[in-house]
Amino acid sequence: MLHYYGKFLNSQIAFLVITGLFILSSFSAKSEVVKVVTEYLPPYQIKLEDGSLGGYSTDVITELFKITGDIPDIHILPWARAYGTARREPNVLIYSISHTSARDPLFHWIGPLKYERFYFWALKSKITKEYESLHAIKSMLIASVNENNTEQYLIDNGFKNIYKVIKGEQSLLMLEKQRIDIILSNELTLALQSQNIDYDFSTLTKLQEAKGLQNNLSIAFGFNTDPKVIERFQTAYTELVTSGKLVEIKHKWSIKDEN
Repeated sequence: MLHYYGKFLNSQIAFLVITGLFILSSFSAKSEVVKVVTEYLPPYQIKLEDGSLGGYSTDVITELFKITGDIPDIHILPWARAYGTARREPNVLIYSISHTSARDPLFHWIGPLKYERFYFWALKSKITKEYESLHAIKSMLIASVNENNTEQYLIDNGFKNIYKVIKGEQSLLMLEKQRIDIILSNELTLALQSQNIDYDFSTLTKLQEAKGLQNNLSIAFGFNTDPKVIERFQTAYTELVTSGKLVEIKHKWSIKDEN
């Protein structure tokens, strides 16, 4: 009887080991290294004191990869390069990217990070009247990040005097030196960019809202991406939402949607 029990126990252990190896091999087969591209954009992607990448959106991406079991290979690039890489190369994830109507067919969308509103800004000291219409400011000099959703908005709405910059902080410096008249930005991002370069945010004033530019800052894959990868990440995003983890990360970074 004891001999039989020993054989039974050994067979059970062997079964558990084989099952465990099967599950592990299945998980490993599913997991893969995924190229991720983004830019520095506070508070979504920020450089931490130890040099690593942090921020609200980065925390969301980290949790997303924990769920899928994949390994992120993150590249921090100027936005135009990040955007171009995601457009050209297969299986590339990009964040934080504005989900505009023009971009909608160009990417596979995983899920939103935050709803944003955009405004035209100018130096308080230079504004002597109200500018209620878009037409009233079209002749002004303005700077925009290359391949940014704001650049496309300006082009679509007939702005001609557009200076292209690599990052938003450059627009602020140009405004300070009066090389441009106005900038177009989200309030939270602009305030944090001002802080990064020790610029006095209180010297700025809103001229008007950029109507039609409200959209979700999102996570997406380039169009040439394996459907199985897209499905895996969309499922993981749903889990992130239903588990309450996304709200938890928003609270950590004091992120609020601008409805």
